[in-house]
Amino acid sequence: MKENVALFDSSYEEAAEFIRGLQDQTGESWQAIVCNSNKGRQGLTNAIRYIKYFLFPLKIFFQRKRYGRIIGWQEFYGLVYAFYCRLFRVKKCNSLIIKNFIYKPKKGLVGKLYFRFMNYIVKSGYVDTYICASKTMVQYCCEVFGESDDRFVFIPFGVNDFAAEYQPETPPTNDYVLSLGRSNRDWQFLLDGIAGQNYPVKIICDELRVEAPPANVEILNSVWGSQTHQYIYNCKCMVIPIADGRIASGDTVLLMAMSFGKPIIITKPSCLADDYVTDGYNGIVIEKKAEQLQEAVQRIFQDEALYRQLSENGRQHYLEHHSLYTYGKNVGKIICARG
Repeated sequence: MKENVALFDSSYEEAAEFIRGLQDQTGESWQAIVCNSNKGRQGLTNAIRYIKYFLFPLKIFFQRKRYGRIIGWQEFYGLVYAFYCRLFRVKKCNSLIIKNFIYKPKKGLVGKLYFRFMNYIVKSGYVDTYICASKTMVQYCCEVFGESDDRFVFIPFGVNDFAAEYQPETPPTNDYVLSLGRSNRDWQFLLDGIAGQNYPVKIICDELRVEAPPANVEILNSVWGSQTHQYIYNCKCMVIPIADGRIASGDTVLLMAMSFGKPIIITKPSCLADDYVTDGYNGIVIEKKAEQLQEAVQRIFQDEALYRQLSENGRQHYLEHHSLYTYGKNVGKIICARG
C-alpha cells in the first residue's frame, strides 16, 4: 500500500493536528515528513534555505513510487517536486496538492524567470489542486496563469492554538502595538502612520532595515518562531499593513493573534479584510490612511468594551473556523471530493 504524506517545513508537533484532521476526514493514514528550512533570509542562511527547497523535494522525487498522495504544506516542496517530474518527464504516479499557494510577482529579469518557473509547473499537469488562502488569490492566480477556477480552491487557513501552548506565569502587559511578518507588508505606511504617537510600537521583521525609525518604534530583526509568542501575548493589539491586496499574505500572523485573543487592525484592500476579518466584530478594517490607523489604535487602547469584544470574538472565531485540525479536515474534504 502506498503512503500518504504531507511535506512540512516546521515541526512534527505543528503537523500533528493537521494530520489528525486529514485522517479523520479521509479515513486514510497520513504521515508528516519534515525538513526545516524557513529560518533566516539573510546571507548564508538564505542560501541554505534555497538549497533545501530543491534538495528535499529531490529526495521525495527519487522515492515517488512509495507515495499515493502528497500534500506540499510548504508550497515550494510540492512545487519543486512537480518541477522535477516535468523536467524528467516521468509518469504521474501520485496525486499532488499544493497547500496555501501564493504567487507574488517579482520585478525585472528575476520576475520574468520566476513567472516562467511557476508557469512551467502550473502547466505541467503534475499538480492536481492548488489551495489558496483567499478567494481573491484564487481569482488572481486564474488570471495570471490562464487556468480555470477548478485548479485553484479557496480554503480558510488554519494554525495551531499557540495561546494554549504558551503558558506564562505573569499576566500580559498589554502596553504596546505589535506588527509581525515580512511578506507583502507596507511598512512605510505603518511607520508614517504611527510616528510620534503616544504608544510604543514593536515591529518584528528580519528584513526591515530603517536607519532612523520613529522614537516610539522598536524594530526587531532576530526574533523567530516561538520567540514571537511572548510578544504577541504582551501586545495590546496587532497591526497588519498589506502592500498588495491581491496577494494572500499575513494569514498566519493574523490567526496567531486571534488565537491569543488580540484585536487586529488590518488594512484594505486585502485578502485578510475580505475573507477573515469582519469590521467591528473580530477586528478593525481601515483604509491606508494615517488618521484611520491612529484612530483605530486609540479606540483599542481607550475603549475597554470594544477591546473585550474584539478579543473574545477573535478567539472564538479562531476556535470555530481556523484551528489546524479544522484546516486538516477541510483539506481532507477536497481530497474526498476529487478522489
